[in-house]
Amino acid sequence: MSAPAVIDSLEFARSEQQTAGELPIAVLKRLHDVLIDTEGSLRYALRGSRDDRNRLQLHVTVGGGLRLQCQRCLEPLDYALEIESTLLLVPRGEQPEEDLDDPEAPDAIEASTELDVTELIEDEVLLSLPLSPRHAEGACTSRTRGQEAKLAAPSAFSQLAALKRAGDNP
Repeated sequence: MSAPAVIDSLEFARSEQQTAGELPIAVLKRLHDVLIDTEGSLRYALRGSRDDRNRLQLHVTVGGGLRLQCQRCLEPLDYALEIESTLLLVPRGEQPEEDLDDPEAPDAIEASTELDVTELIEDEVLLSLPLSPRHAEGACTSRTRGQEAKLAAPSAFSQLAALKRAGDNP
């Protein structure tokens, strides 16, 4: 099942609707710059509800795997994506009631009668990606291979010393 193209976010949350499915990674065009390939798809779920203060909100869940480029060794990096976020719907032109500096407060988005679900999911994925994706320490294969090759090869100075010793012994 693919994402509905557009929802009325207020009505979706007010009536506590939900939708779920899969999105091909290839349709998430803004992600292409950070990916090695666009194969596969992401699972998503979107659910409308009210919080304990009766404010409308959307719960977004996205999961799947992406292939990023390790910024240490420039090799492919398999990245497991698991996102769960709650978005407070704020009517157009209003500010959220919450203190914006509170890290525990849900993120707020402007309510829309034409909210593009694919773009919402893509936004959440982009916000969750690391700035500089890297393999775990010591797991970069190309860097490890280069260090092993350096250790195995004799240094230029040891070769020069051997030549000098051979020249001193006539």
